[in-house]
Amino acid sequence: MNPSYSMSPYPKTKREYQYCDSCGTLLPAPGFYCIQCNPPEHPEPDPEKGMGFSQACLRIFLLVLVFVVVAVFKLGIDSTVLFQKMDEQEVPLKVAKDEDYKMVFKVNVSFANLRNEPNTKTSTILFVLTQGTEVEVLEKKGKWSKIRSKSNQKEKSRTGWLVNRLLDSEIK
Repeated sequence: MNPSYSMSPYPKTKREYQYCDSCGTLLPAPGFYCIQCNPPEHPEPDPEKGMGFSQACLRIFLLVLVFVVVAVFKLGIDSTVLFQKMDEQEVPLKVAKDEDYKMVFKVNVSFANLRNEPNTKTSTILFVLTQGTEVEVLEKKGKWSKIRSKSNQKEKSRTGWLVNRLLDSEIK
């Protein structure tokens, strides 16, 4: 055995004294860190050991979001219904009772799909009505109205279902 090895105050070292690797000053016993340089910084977290709580929550949120988007797309759910305010009630269309006045309904959007049934899932589009087209309301069923478009020289009248929010009422 080497005599310098056995006499060293530091365990398992061949040198009698330890020096700081950064500044070169003599380290106090047992030589863990330099007084001038302060303790070493903690190592970066090991990515192999797992993820933090916030990162796990973010990943769960993204998975749920992807699931909802795929479900809405695959099931054919009307996405406009999902984002409507719950407290917002649709105001029913008012029909005039006075003989002196006439209630006129007009399409209030650029293009409105006239359907064969009062729903968007199983119905087919019969015709597309343009903005300002005057219609006559024949029947109401929930949020839908069965209408007949006014005929003119270019087009014949069409009958089908239209969502109430696509109609404006006007008294003449």
